[in-house]
Amino acid sequence: MARHRFGGVADYVISLGTDNAATLQPGASVTCWNLPVGGTQYTDLTQSDGATAIEGGILTADSTGAVPEFYGPDGIRSLYLDANDGSGPRRATAAMDLDADLTAIQNAAIAKSAVTTAGDLLVATGSAAVTRLAVGTVGQVLAPDPVAAGGVRWGAGWRRRDLPDPLLAETLSSEAPTITLTGPQATSSIPSAQSLLAPDTGPFLYLGAGGFQYGSTFPDTTLYLPTSRYPNTYASGQSNWAVEFATDASQFEIMFKYISTATRYRCTIDGRALTDVPQSTGAASAGSRYVLKFAFASAMPRRIRFDFTTMPFGGLFLPPGATAWKSTGRGGRLAVLGDSITDGSGQNTGAGVGTWLYRAARLLGCTDAWDQARGGTGYITPGSYAVLGDRVALDVVPYSIDRLIVWAGYNDSGGDQGAIGAAADSLYAAAKTAVAVGGDIYVIGCWDPTGAPTSTITATNTTIKASAQAARLPFLDPLSGEVYTADGTLVATQGAWITSQNKTGYIGADAVHPTDAGHAYLARRIVEALKALMPA
Repeated sequence: MARHRFGGVADYVISLGTDNAATLQPGASVTCWNLPVGGTQYTDLTQSDGATAIEGGILTADSTGAVPEFYGPDGIRSLYLDANDGSGPRRATAAMDLDADLTAIQNAAIAKSAVTTAGDLLVATGSAAVTRLAVGTVGQVLAPDPVAAGGVRWGAGWRRRDLPDPLLAETLSSEAPTITLTGPQATSSIPSAQSLLAPDTGPFLYLGAGGFQYGSTFPDTTLYLPTSRYPNTYASGQSNWAVEFATDASQFEIMFKYISTATRYRCTIDGRALTDVPQSTGAASAGSRYVLKFAFASAMPRRIRFDFTTMPFGGLFLPPGATAWKSTGRGGRLAVLGDSITDGSGQNTGAGVGTWLYRAARLLGCTDAWDQARGGTGYITPGSYAVLGDRVALDVVPYSIDRLIVWAGYNDSGGDQGAIGAAADSLYAAAKTAVAVGGDIYVIGCWDPTGAPTSTITATNTTIKASAQAARLPFLDPLSGEVYTADGTLVATQGAWITSQNKTGYIGADAVHPTDAGHAYLARRIVEALKALMPA
């Protein structure tokens, strides 16, 4: 700190003279204080040379009554002068050499223009450096992020304490409605049923997909399907999605189109599924519409959910007097960009709605799980569709994904590692700007169904890990069970997901894809790995 210069310019000792005229008081004794009344006298004063001490800290007014120039104690920029032996009155005075201080303050000041929107924050990017953090969206929370410029960011805010109890999340419903298939027909079997609540006008919350539309030829002109997954057309197999609504009806019917034995559904009542895996509709006439009735023991409010696979939706019938309303989603939007390990195969029931994704979403308390995976694809392998990087613009960008999991590599493992790494680098860079503001991205390494990964599987896993860490993204290693944060810190080692001992219970007859039991197991493993990355 430094001493500051006072007096010598416009500080005078004045008393009241004849007829109350102001009179200068030459030779007056002046003391310096820290408060206008009471307080402590400053005695550590020096003369104008800045070195010679002023005895007792008592100043003497000059022949004109002016307070002489002096230096105050270290760091003192203002004080109170008293010319009446400390009993007052006292008058404040400021240091005369504050130009440098004011310049320093101006240089260190943060301009108001640094923030532009209500809710913006200023966060430190390092020592004596700040930046603007734009306000988050409704529902987001501020969370530490070691790779963010300011060390924090807005995000969807997964926390372990907020996750549902795994037992409750996987417990089947105790309700046992009578399920009746009628058709082929497009009319209700409920006596005096209300008019059809059509897919585009009814009380429906669509989940797991977007871009819903009717088909162009009858009966598809009455049936809803999404178009949010590559190649993004009505007829391109947009097979995995969900719809929710709430109703107080004792019975209701949904209308649908039967396509093949792949047409399946899972019904959930108040958050608990009726069946563990998607079930058959019982229909048989391909291309025809049917109605499926659910009759309960009593009328009461219930939240109903259907997970559909290869099952175009035609609307809802209610009995007289019943009402229905739109439910509310929970847990943000979770999507997976990947291959058939997520999209499903002939080794599991119900295609994508029967894989680990929908199970993991329930364990994470997320009702909006998007299967943006396509079998046979990868970082450099298009299969019958397109490589992952070419699908970001259509499958991720338009849909405000809160949490994106990228899981691929198995179909690439025979390819050039340099090409895989370059494709991964490009994909991760694109994904960062494609997800919702504050969205999370997680990368899972290369799948191994054998418990004894080949050198190409291991090399591909290593390549994906390196690209994820270069992009500063969390990495989940299925070969070792290691979990890394975005800054590359190892936070958990949970063991290989598939081993030579457990593969017979979890891998199907094709020796590649998980069975129903395998997907249930993978859901638990992936959720535990994600939890290692969450705050308590």
